Amino acid sequence: MDSRGQGEIRSTGLYIVDTSVVLKWILSGEPNEQNAAALRDDVLAGNDEIAAPSLLIHEVGNSLWKAIKRKRITPSEACKALENMNDAQVILHEFSWTDASIILTIASQMDMTSYDASYLFLSEKMNARLITADDKMYQKAKGKFKVIHLKDYL
Repeated sequence: MDSRGQGEIRSTGLYIVDTSVVLKWILSGEPNEQNAAALRDDVLAGNDEIAAPSLLIHEVGNSLWKAIKRKRITPSEACKALENMNDAQVILHEFSWTDASIILTIASQMDMTSYDASYLFLSEKMNARLITADDKMYQKAKGKFKVIHLKDYL
């Protein structure tokens, strides 16, 4: 409870978000959509900060392209959603070739793509928890990295 007896105490935190979380801000009808909205609202209210590898832009764009092909969203809606991401306050990070080497090591050890491993790398580099809705990634990373499943974000 907080000092007024009003619910849980929330501390400002830094989280790394992956594409599985960001897409829930754009595509309706996704599982754990309410948790993703709560995270977005916390960020916009200044309660939390979020960061991601800059490849997030390309992963979200590619996922929206797939959603267009599946008729889940129109091309104009997808383009508008990408433009609106400027307001999402996601701090994007670039990597060096040395970082890429470490990311590849993580990918090899965790049996996952370098794309996914880049989120874990950034989580370690920034000493922040990764929030993901990707069940496979969560299962592989839990206990080895600071990771929480979106369904557990309160």
